[in-house]
Amino acid sequence: MEILSKSSMGELVISNEVVSSIAINAAKDVDGISSFCTGPVDVVNTIKQRSLKVMSPVRMMQDGDDFNISIYVNLAPGKKFQTVATEVQSAVKESIQNMTGKLVNKVNVIVAGIDFDKPEKQEPCETKD
Repeated sequence: MEILSKSSMGELVISNEVVSSIAINAAKDVDGISSFCTGPVDVVNTIKQRSLKVMSPVRMMQDGDDFNISIYVNLAPGKKFQTVATEVQSAVKESIQNMTGKLVNKVNVIVAGIDFDKPEKQEPCETKD
């Protein structure tokens, strides 16, 4: 599914990858987002598109002329889910609407996990005997 706009001067086609990049870059700037997750594999759409590419953390569904966006994120520890998700919704919706000119009905933020800091490896101490 691509965003298609027609005018008297020609056609404008915006690919899913571009919309995905817009959403990811908007969400990256929100405090509390540590990484993204690919989410569950949509086997039906992958087969229909004849694509075996790694799935994007952003899913786009068309509802008439409007779009619904789902984004899979991992949070930083100690951040409030609702606050971060609300900020992501606003940032993603605003960015996509400003850059594509299409209306975004919904932005679903799916918190896939929390990225806890990994403990640093303790290297063995060398002692002189």
